[in-house]
Amino acid sequence: MNVVNKILLSAVLFPEALYRRMGVDLAQLRSILRTKLVMDDRRPNTIQASRQQRGKEEISNATLGTMLMSGLMGVAFMLTLVISSDYVTKLTLFFGVFIVMLCMSLVSDFTSVLIDIRDTNIILPKPVNDSTFVISRLLHIFIHICKIVLPMILPTVLYISFASGLFGGILVFVLAMFATLFAIFLINAIYILILRVTTPDRFKNVISYFQIVFAIAIYASYQVLPRTFDRIGDAGLNFADHNWLILAPPFWFACAFDTLITLQGSAAHWLAATLAFVVPVISIFIVIKYLAPAFNQKLAMISGSDGPAAPTTKTTAETGRQSAIDALARLVTGNSIERVGFAFTWKMMARSRDFKLRVYPSAGYFIVIIVVMIFRMDAVVRGNGSVRFFPMIILYLSSIIMIAALSQLSFSDKFKAVWMYYITPVTKPGLIISGALKAVLFQFFSIIVLFTLVSFIWMSGIGILPNLLLGISNLLVIFYGFALINFKNLPFSRPMNTSQQGGQFIRGMTILFVSGFLCVIHYFVFRHNAAIAVAAALSLGGLWLLMRRVSNIGWHEIREFD
Repeated sequence: MNVVNKILLSAVLFPEALYRRMGVDLAQLRSILRTKLVMDDRRPNTIQASRQQRGKEEISNATLGTMLMSGLMGVAFMLTLVISSDYVTKLTLFFGVFIVMLCMSLVSDFTSVLIDIRDTNIILPKPVNDSTFVISRLLHIFIHICKIVLPMILPTVLYISFASGLFGGILVFVLAMFATLFAIFLINAIYILILRVTTPDRFKNVISYFQIVFAIAIYASYQVLPRTFDRIGDAGLNFADHNWLILAPPFWFACAFDTLITLQGSAAHWLAATLAFVVPVISIFIVIKYLAPAFNQKLAMISGSDGPAAPTTKTTAETGRQSAIDALARLVTGNSIERVGFAFTWKMMARSRDFKLRVYPSAGYFIVIIVVMIFRMDAVVRGNGSVRFFPMIILYLSSIIMIAALSQLSFSDKFKAVWMYYITPVTKPGLIISGALKAVLFQFFSIIVLFTLVSFIWMSGIGILPNLLLGISNLLVIFYGFALINFKNLPFSRPMNTSQQGGQFIRGMTILFVSGFLCVIHYFVFRHNAAIAVAAALSLGGLWLLMRRVSNIGWHEIREFD
């Protein structure tokens, strides 16, 4: 157990006399909390899970990673403190960003703690009384929240302490605690809302999408927030003059700080300051009295849903969706074996939470990069007259998504089902791989192609289509070439901790370099139709050879794992 967990464990166990009066067994409480904290250290957070290199050792200090990520977010939040000289304005922005990011962080990383139902099966059958069990769960939740919140607010507390004195730093810390209580209320409300509109079995899938959005939001915040705050600062906004902001909770906490520091303010500001202390307390009462019991009932349903699923009748939407996938498979594949590989891979990519958690953030990063490029397009491309080539840059950058999807296509926590490949009368497993690669292309690449096509025709007319054909062909050559060298595996057939994954980053960077090199060459021949025609013919010929070679991969070429 790392030093941070030791300090927090000692802190929460300090009031031993109080726990004894409550009937808690201190030895059991310490043992339970210590075990849970060690387990937390081995559970990767959202960012670690989406970027984890499986060739490395198992994670043993996830707590430090979580606190480091929260600390970096806290440093980024300090940008809100330098855009204005008015505390109401800067702290409204700070508490707004703090509450939003805290809620997203709690939903993505805190859910694994909150809905952990193993306590019921492991601890309750042991001679542990109810008081010890309940207190251990509450203290574990409290420790987990502290590991997220404290690093997140520490940079701002230190800044305010230096700028406004020690009292100002303490006041910001206290207000952040009340804002955390309000965030916990929002999280419970979100959980209840999700469980009300969906089934308990699908609850975990919804949380997975929250995790994906959170990973993307973290990356986007470092790219977009500095530019956004610069524009807000240049606009000279002053939130103190807008009393309608009393409808926004971040404004309450900002007004509470300003009024208590200066001991003056308008009636609206004093009302907002009162709400900052009253509403979080009422919110926690609502959580304890109403939301928590309802959530516990739903939690029991989640526990029961982990067993064998009851037979259900397929809905019309599900049947129609499967029919559409089968129709697309028949359209883009040449035989039944390739068709099965396409349909199986498509459905697995759409259903596997682990696959989505490791691939979808890359798609989000790509979208963020494109948005940033659009914001900077005036300085980067419009200045040298190359705005017409901008969609082609997006097309070549899409190799990020293809590499991420292809790199994870071999891995699954259900890899032991690989036996199903070997009992089928398939002489060329390359046909299965070919179908899997086409599923990746149509699920992750088709939208990029459609966007590029529409952008090109809008900017330059139909005459630009040969350039689009060359760009798509070049990307497919890179994709199939990468697959032929690095992906002689059947889809979803390898364990998550295989050592073959260690060099994936280097190979991915190599592919990005090749993609960028082809993009530069394409830029220089962009306006020369004859050169485009020759290059497209060569590229399409190479693509045909690569696709044929992949389809002919034999059993002796399939990589085995230890």
